[in-house]
Amino acid sequence: MITATIFMMSCSSSKNATDLKATNGTLAGKWTVSDINVDIPSGFKVTDAFDEGPYENFRGSTWDLVRNGKGSFTLTNGTKEDIYWTIYGKGNDAQFQFKKLNGEKARKVEEGYRLQLQNISSNSFVAKSPVDLGDGKTGYITYTFTK
Repeated sequence: MITATIFMMSCSSSKNATDLKATNGTLAGKWTVSDINVDIPSGFKVTDAFDEGPYENFRGSTWDLVRNGKGSFTLTNGTKEDIYWTIYGKGNDAQFQFKKLNGEKARKVEEGYRLQLQNISSNSFVAKSPVDLGDGKTGYITYTFTK
């Protein structure tokens, strides 16, 4: 009986699972941007992230992602934006995409943002935002989200 219990426990999924698939269910919840890393050459300045302001403004921001794609983010200065979000692609190519609604229906908003997803777990994920550096080069702003 004890052996059967240990075997069943070892086969069950963990609440703190790592390397999860990118799905709306996996990313649904309330998240905070706990860290931001920048991989761009010195001297290159990023002045705007998500057409909202400097990327530094997103440190500490909260993101409420509802499973049905509705959501919002709130910056630490109180600025709140309603968004519609989805997962684009699968596996290692999965991207978190969202569009700011600005009072419009999601189907009427044509422009948005895509970030490459990495290291998805039940308590955190990483999203890398590409930055065009010109001459065919790309830098990244990496946002770490935690629950």
